[in-house]
Amino acid sequence: MSRTSRLLLIALIGTTALIMAGLGSYAVWSRSHQGVVLGSVTVSGVSLAGLDRSQAEAVLSEMESQQGEAVIEIVVNGEPSAVTASEFGYRLNIGELVDRAMRNERQGSFVNRWRRWLRSPWDDPIPLVLVPVAAIDQALVEDFVKGLDQQHGIRPVEGTLEFVNGRPVPSYPSPGWLLDSSEADVEIKAAALNGGGTVRLRTVLVEPDTDIEQITAAVETVELWISAPVVFKDPDTDAELVFTAQEIADATIFSFDLDRSPSVQLTIDRRLVTRKVSAINDQVGTPPVNAYYEIDDNDRVIIHPSETGIGVDVDTVGDMLETLAAGSERQGVLTKVAGTQPHVTTQDIENLGIRHLVSQYTTYHDCCAARVTNIQLFADRVNDALVLPGETFSLNRHVGERTEEDGFVEAGTLVRGELTDTVGGGVSQFATTFYNAVFWGGYEDITHKTHSFHFTRYPEGIEATINWPEVDLVFRNDTPSHVLIRTEYTDTSITVKFFGDNDGRVLIGRWRDGEGRLRILSEGGPQARVVSAMLSERTEEREPPEILYRANPELAPGEAEEIQTAKVGWTVKVTRTIRQGEETDNRIWTVRYIPRQEIVEMHPCLMAYLTDTGVLTAPEDQETAPGAGSGAVGSPAEGAEVVCPDPEEEVAPELPEELIDRFPELVPEDEGQLPIEEEDGQGPIEEEEEQAPVDDGEQ
Repeated sequence: MSRTSRLLLIALIGTTALIMAGLGSYAVWSRSHQGVVLGSVTVSGVSLAGLDRSQAEAVLSEMESQQGEAVIEIVVNGEPSAVTASEFGYRLNIGELVDRAMRNERQGSFVNRWRRWLRSPWDDPIPLVLVPVAAIDQALVEDFVKGLDQQHGIRPVEGTLEFVNGRPVPSYPSPGWLLDSSEADVEIKAAALNGGGTVRLRTVLVEPDTDIEQITAAVETVELWISAPVVFKDPDTDAELVFTAQEIADATIFSFDLDRSPSVQLTIDRRLVTRKVSAINDQVGTPPVNAYYEIDDNDRVIIHPSETGIGVDVDTVGDMLETLAAGSERQGVLTKVAGTQPHVTTQDIENLGIRHLVSQYTTYHDCCAARVTNIQLFADRVNDALVLPGETFSLNRHVGERTEEDGFVEAGTLVRGELTDTVGGGVSQFATTFYNAVFWGGYEDITHKTHSFHFTRYPEGIEATINWPEVDLVFRNDTPSHVLIRTEYTDTSITVKFFGDNDGRVLIGRWRDGEGRLRILSEGGPQARVVSAMLSERTEEREPPEILYRANPELAPGEAEEIQTAKVGWTVKVTRTIRQGEETDNRIWTVRYIPRQEIVEMHPCLMAYLTDTGVLTAPEDQETAPGAGSGAVGSPAEGAEVVCPDPEEEVAPELPEELIDRFPELVPEDEGQLPIEEEDGQGPIEEEEEQAPVDDGEQ
C-alpha cells in the first residue's frame, strides 16, 4: 500500500471515529433532556426552557390565575364597576401551549436535529414566542350586561291598546337604549391578558316592534269594531242573538303580528259566543236525545237509540261576529249545525252488553202479612241495580240497615231458635229468591248463608238468609257484560230477574208449595253458560230436643199454644256444575240444617198443675210460678200477679184439647176423650219468617 493510500485510510478512520463520537454524544444528550422543553420558549415573557410538562403547566396555571384575578373596570355612562375575569370563567389554552413548547427543537429529520445540536455551542437557539389565547363564558358576560341594563338601560316600550269604559285607549311605542354586549367578551379577555384595565360599554338605540302608525290604525279599527251592536237572526223562529257594543269591547283580544298584514289583530273571546249561544240554543235548536234501554212486558231488551241535536254553530257565529264587527254591515243569520252529541249515545248503551234475560226466579208467600211489606220494600231498593263486569254486589251494602224511618215494619225473626218480631223481619224470602237467580244464572257466589232450619217454602240447600249487618249475600259479576237486576212482586209472590249476556240462554225457575220447576226458554249459543245442579241424599240426621214447656201469663187460664213445631235436622251437599264451551266448573256446598225444638206455652196455673201432678219437672235454674209446685217451668211476666187455685181445695183445671194427646194419664177415664189427630203439614211457625240464633241472625 502506498503512503498516500495509508494516509487516506487513516483520515477516513479518524473521520468515522469523530462522527461516531458525535452521534454517541448526541444520543446521551437527547436521553438526558427527554421530556423537557428544549431551546428558548417563552409565553407572555415567561420562559419555559428546561421545564418538564407538569412544571410548564404549573407555570402557565399561575399565569392564568394572576390574569384572572386582575381587576377590570367596567364603565357605563361614567359609572365604573370593578370585576375580575375569573368571574366570567376566564381560562387560557394551557394544554395547547405546553404541547407546542414540547415540540420545539424536536421537529425535522434526525440529521438536521443533530447538526443543530453540533452548532449549539457557537450558535444561539432560535427563540419561540408563544401567544396565549384566552376564553370566557359568553353566557356569564351576557347575564352581567343584562344586570347593568337594568341599572343603566332604558327598555323600549311596545305600543298597545286597552278598553276603558268601552272605549279604546292607546299606549304609543317608544324606543329604548340598551348596552351593546357584542364586543364585551373580547374586551374583557384583552384586559385580562394585559393584567387588568378598563372596558367601556356603549349603549345602542333599540326600536320597539310596533310603531305609532300601527297603533293609530288599531284605534281606528277598534272604533269601528265597537261602534254598534251585531245582531244575528234565526230565519225559522225570528229569534235574535244580540252582541252589544259593550260585550264586544269586553271580549275583544288585541294583539300584533308583524308577519301578517295588517299587523293589528282583533279577535273575540269565544267564551262570550259560547255563553250567548247557550242562552238561545233551547229556543232555536233541537236538543240531543240520550239513548236508553227498555225491558218490555215480554222481557225483551229494547235499545232506544240516541239522536244528535241541532243547534247554533258556535264556531261559525264567532267567525261571522268578527267579520261583521270589522265592517259596516252589522246583521247576520244564525247558522245551525247537526252535531250536538247526547251525553249517552247508542254505543254507550250497547257497550253495557245487556242483551237478554239470563235468569229469573220466583217464590211464593201468603198475602198481606207484615213480612210482605218488608219483602216488597227490600225489592224496591234492589230494583234497577246495575252491576259492572268484575264488580261484586252485596245485598246488605246496597239496601242498608232496615229501619222504621225507612218504612220497614216488625215481622217474624228467629232469635235463639225461636220466632220473635224485629224491624225488617221476613226479607230472607227475597234473599232466597235473589240467590236462586244468581245460582241458576251461573254467576260467581262470593258468600251466602243458608237458614239454620229447613223450611219447605224454600228449595232445600239452594236458599239463603240475610240479616243486618253480619249475614250478607254477595255475588260477583264474572261476565264481560253489565248485569241489570229487576224485581217484581204481587201480593203472594216475589220475582228477581237478571238481564245480561249469556249468549242467548234464558232460564226461569220458581218454588211453590214445596215444589220447584225450572224451564229453559232458550238454549243459547255455543258460549252460553249451562248451569245444572245436584242435591245429595240427606245424611247426619239429628233428632230435635225435648219439648220446651213455658209459662205465659198472657194466655187465658187453662189455655195452651204451640209456638213452634219440632223437626229433625240433617246435612245435604249441593253441587253446581257450569259448562261453557269445552270448560266445566264444579262447586260443592255443604248445608247443615239444625233440628228444631217444639215450644208450647200455657197459662202459669196450668203449668203449676202439670208440675204438681209430676208430669213436668222444672229445671233447677228456673223460678217456679206462683202457687205452683217445685216442678213448674217458667215464670209469669214481670209485674204480673197470678193467683192459682189450691189443688187440694179446688177442682183440678181441665186439660186443653192441645194437651190431651200429650198427657193421656191426666184425662178421666169416664170422659172417654179421643186423641186429636194432628193436621198434615207444618205448624204456623213455618208460615212466619225465620232468623238464625242471635250470634248469626237470619231475617
